[in-house]
Amino acid sequence: MSRIALGCMGLAGTWNPAEVGPEHRKNAIAAFEAALEAGITFYDHADIYGGTACETIFKDCLAAFPGIREKLFIATKVGIRSGYFDHSPDYIRQSISGSLDRMGLDYVDLYQIHRPDPLAHPAETAAVLDELVEQGRIRAVGISNYFPQQTLALQKYLKAPIVSNQISISLLRLDPIYEGAEGVAGSSTARGGDGVLDQCLELGITPLAYSPIAKAWLSGKRNVPEDNPRKEQIERTVAALRELGPAYNDATPTQLAVAWLLRHPSRIIPLVGSNNPTHIREFAAAATIELSRTDWYKLWVAARGVRAP
Repeated sequence: MSRIALGCMGLAGTWNPAEVGPEHRKNAIAAFEAALEAGITFYDHADIYGGTACETIFKDCLAAFPGIREKLFIATKVGIRSGYFDHSPDYIRQSISGSLDRMGLDYVDLYQIHRPDPLAHPAETAAVLDELVEQGRIRAVGISNYFPQQTLALQKYLKAPIVSNQISISLLRLDPIYEGAEGVAGSSTARGGDGVLDQCLELGITPLAYSPIAKAWLSGKRNVPEDNPRKEQIERTVAALRELGPAYNDATPTQLAVAWLLRHPSRIIPLVGSNNPTHIREFAAAATIELSRTDWYKLWVAARGVRAP
């Protein structure tokens, strides 16, 4: 699979399936073509994206390029419903059937549990996932937004290995990348880290990074409002990204923020969450950047606001 993936949450351009028309399909196919031309072979969906419209419109994308399916790695997710989470076996079976039907597929390469469900026993969730693997409807099992102990609890009962964990990670969300950094800017936990990437390295799990440029704050194209509590951190990090640009063939802040993730030894796969061909091409070009160790740490220090020990 490619080192960059296309996150398809915005592929349909709407969250109302009833609104999808010829223009939405045209734009989706243009985005898909741009991704293919940029070398992206990994496409990440969820049953809820676009209220199911994103999976449906992806069928049109595949139809526009006959024979392309076997060259692609296609993923989707299950588990989030309107206002609650649901890992019940019947719902998971229902959801995979819906996803396959909407995309016109016989199987997906990766099926991910979207968020942990506090009311689900991991043994029950594991049993239905193993059933789908045995049926050939899914090729591999992944998780999303799981913390280490939740991952271990599910893996204990699974026959299939957990191959991926899709998490929010960027220079503005550092929790997964460093455990125990108390008081570090960009951390949302008391400990300052959650240990997810350490576990990925230990167990051979591939991290998939959503929001890798932090809702475009790291692109340098958004003005930070004065009342944003992280204004100083955002501007400091973007300034560091801009400073390094000339050393990397005038790479943009977006590209260097993505290259920073790609440099990590866990082999993070960042997801570009856009249906804009220009943005997709810019993002994908980050895969060619080899960020030096010293520059990686410069960005890390800028984002943390604390010098390396």
